Amino acid sequence: MDKQVLEVVLKNLAKESRIATILDVEAIPALPKGENYTSTILRVTVKVVLGNGRKAKKYFIMKQMFTEGKSGEFIKEQNVAKTESHILSVVHKEMSYLMEEFEDTDEPLWCNFVHYDPILSCILLEDLKASGYSCVPRQENLDLDHAILALRALGKYHGMAKVLEQRGVISKDEYKPYPLVDNLALIKCCSYAGVLHASKVIKNSWGPSWEQTAKKLMIPFDSFVEKFRSIGNIHIQESEFTCLNHGDCWSNNMMFKYDFQKRPIAVKFLDFQIPHHNTPCIDVTYLLYLGIKPAIRRSSYQLLLKTYYDSLVRTLDQFGFADSKPTFEAISATMKRLEFLGLVFFVVLYPVMACSSTEAFDFAKLLMTDGKEGFNEDVLREPEMVEKLGPDIIQFVEKHVPSLY
Repeated sequence: MDKQVLEVVLKNLAKESRIATILDVEAIPALPKGENYTSTILRVTVKVVLGNGRKAKKYFIMKQMFTEGKSGEFIKEQNVAKTESHILSVVHKEMSYLMEEFEDTDEPLWCNFVHYDPILSCILLEDLKASGYSCVPRQENLDLDHAILALRALGKYHGMAKVLEQRGVISKDEYKPYPLVDNLALIKCCSYAGVLHASKVIKNSWGPSWEQTAKKLMIPFDSFVEKFRSIGNIHIQESEFTCLNHGDCWSNNMMFKYDFQKRPIAVKFLDFQIPHHNTPCIDVTYLLYLGIKPAIRRSSYQLLLKTYYDSLVRTLDQFGFADSKPTFEAISATMKRLEFLGLVFFVVLYPVMACSSTEAFDFAKLLMTDGKEGFNEDVLREPEMVEKLGPDIIQFVEKHVPSLY
């Protein structure tokens, strides 16, 4: 076919599918109450007329960041909307170019970015639900099949981020330290207050056999913060492999596509609001402790970690990474050093993320009261919480707490 003819054909084809006119816009809440603490999420349906005259519907997700009150102040301080829009519009675009360069035909690990309005702190995105993706219910966590797929994807994401860093596209200096392990106010009102809250509820509600364990959870503040923040500073240790982290990588921030037998075959990550440059093991720790069924994490820990590691190294090789790669032993050692972080997250945040309540905690109240108010005590009294949390709380108390007194 003649080049000029082909050009006309392709331009006409593009014109046919292009939006010519918007007829109507409808926006409804995309998530029920209690599923998101930093923004209002709306599902937007747009009725349009295409270039060929056909009427159609287009689907989008609109994220409106909270800007009022104490939680709004924290979100503005962290530049959440601007940071996420940079990841979505710049980093992910460069990752797409990287995949094209190396003829990687896998689906991207993110949704399409549409628009960012800095005045309204609003982001418009592709609606993955319209493409057949869905979330695992928050209360269920990931089973082994979902967990393996998610960790394989996380390894690929970290690997591509490292290649872009080597090319100068990503700079570690662009990103703030991870607030969950660096921001003193957040550590005090969330992580530390959460451990004390767990101690109180366990003592009063889990029975006499748990009283001593609950008592040991009354950790001195200064030693807790010192250990917690020292973990947050590991990005300065140049001997460790580091890269861009997602920052909030758990089951509710990913969506899966399934085959005809309901088996997960693809995953996409959501909510890139607190990315940071550090050891990738922070993301892995976060996912293992907050996104995966606790019993599966305990029984299949080595398999899950090896799945992640193999994907990371394979991706670095695939995309031509020219520097030294971490060994499995090095990644395992870092994961072991981050165990304290994972267990604190698990004790404090897992009940909030896996409970049936839609009012698990009040983030604004936690910030205003330094954590004295804001946690819902009923969450730790829900059925099966003792079974889910118990083994790790015992490990936390026996292995890590003694060094804090």
